[in-house]
Amino acid sequence: MPIPPFQRIAIVGLGLMGGSVAKALRGNGFAGSIVGVVADAKDVRRMRPAVKRWRISLTHVLAPALQDADLVLLATAPHVILQQLPEVARHVSATALVSDVASIKVPIAQLGEHLLGERFIAGHPLVGGEKTGFAAARKRLYQGAQVVLTPLPGRRNAALEKVRGFWESLGATIAQMTPEIHDNALAATSHLPHLLAFAYMAGLEEQVAELRHLAGGGLRDFTRIGASDPDLWADILWENRAAVGQRLKDLQNMLDDAERMLAGSDARPLQALLARGRICRQQFQFPPVHS
Repeated sequence: MPIPPFQRIAIVGLGLMGGSVAKALRGNGFAGSIVGVVADAKDVRRMRPAVKRWRISLTHVLAPALQDADLVLLATAPHVILQQLPEVARHVSATALVSDVASIKVPIAQLGEHLLGERFIAGHPLVGGEKTGFAAARKRLYQGAQVVLTPLPGRRNAALEKVRGFWESLGATIAQMTPEIHDNALAATSHLPHLLAFAYMAGLEEQVAELRHLAGGGLRDFTRIGASDPDLWADILWENRAAVGQRLKDLQNMLDDAERMLAGSDARPLQALLARGRICRQQFQFPPVHS
């Protein structure tokens, strides 16, 4: 693995994503300092035994954690990142770089570059899971994964290359696109699928007693992501609501077609629809599954 191009890293938020970065760094032999910023003093006390083996310093005060960092990675919910960015810009050193892992990019990239200029490089690793918290974090989460970097158009500088090198040191591959392209694409590949999983299960709530023992692998696999954090996903869906709303309209049109097929007298159009879906799925490249 390449050596991370930083030696003092502050990770704001030590859940699945931020915690996996910390564990991956230590798992790859990173000898520099890692400071984890958590919500409050209670979290510091609760998490201290779990982070000790990973040599992570903990604090719930943002400013001191930023002053000596050469990389600040924001791994909180999108609306929290938007709230934290002004304070980060006030307290981070003049040479530090700042990035994030949020699933939406337009508002974060715009605010981050407004406050920090070319020292802010917005990013999004295309991995995750329905489990949350530091205990769910995995040191191999980013190996073989794709990380999308979304600097505003025209930006290609040393900061971008260092953030690219950072993720490559964790085993990831890098894609680059505009924030707008990212958010439109993720509405289709991540955000709407989460909405569907949550909404489908919500529609079954009055039938749980009669159906709970009849669930098979299809329901489990289709709705796995419906076990994710509702607060986080409400935040993501709301921030990207325009793109998700358009994708939802497209899906509604497709479901209307399927409803007409089921009401018809010929199964062949339905079979053709299913075949199209299967062929389309076979063309996708999905992230690796790590235990």
